Amino acid sequence: MRGTLRDEERLDDLEAAVDRLREVAESGTVLVEGTRDLAALDWLGIGGTHVTLHRGKPLHELEEDLVQCPTPVVLLLDWDRTGGRLLERLEEGLKHRVQIDVQCRRRLAAACRSRTLEAVPAELAALRRAVHGGRPSTKRPL
Repeated sequence: MRGTLRDEERLDDLEAAVDRLREVAESGTVLVEGTRDLAALDWLGIGGTHVTLHRGKPLHELEEDLVQCPTPVVLLLDWDRTGGRLLERLEEGLKHRVQIDVQCRRRLAAACRSRTLEAVPAELAALRRAVHGGRPSTKRPL
């Protein structure tokens, strides 16, 4: 059974958001919250430099590290309440010191029903199965 038109639209939106992230991150740095998010980036084929927030460093030290990283720095924190708060703090601390990107996070959040980056691969896989009827899509294989 094939997915609905809405599933097809959601899949198109999600794949476009992931493609844009892949493009922006290629020469930059992606900041995520933890190791499960790193696994999600790997599954999605997101290159560039990856940095995790939860490394035992205070936020101000992390900001100093990010200033030295390739730009843009994609702030790809979860789109839940905690991720939103962290995003605000980091955006404020970095905005005048390094080129940052928050649009990739916004596009992913708008395209997903999930609230976390680590859930994006499962959501993408489920949408691909629904739309393509169990057949692999022409996009990144599962």
